[in-house]
Amino acid sequence: MEKVKRHVLELRQDERGWVTNPIVPPPAGSALGHVHIASLAPGAVRGNHVHPESGEYVLVWGGRAEMTWDDSELGLVSEETAEGELVVYEIPPGVAHAVKNVGERDVYLIAYYFGASDKEWPATERRPLV
Repeated sequence: MEKVKRHVLELRQDERGWVTNPIVPPPAGSALGHVHIASLAPGAVRGNHVHPESGEYVLVWGGRAEMTWDDSELGLVSEETAEGELVVYEIPPGVAHAVKNVGERDVYLIAYYFGASDKEWPATERRPLV
């Protein structure tokens, strides 16, 4: 089974602030699908689901967040992002995942799908992890 991959984004900064390229290209031959933006208040959780046929990229930034996924060999794996860090998680099809805000500031997400989905929202099954 493919593993969840973590991509730390490069920030280019000057006196105006920062800029980055938030969309990591999907695997060769996969179409980029639906894109959505979300926020998480402190203590809130998003996800707790799996996309059986579609992979997903989740860009996380803002406050501190904990990404959790179900690894077929290791079981539940959790990784925390630091406040202000920009990280993209590449989640393969069939891997259950969730993001929890574990800090005191809002966390923001940009999520986009790749793979077998011809709908605005790909097939999603609830899978409580957190």
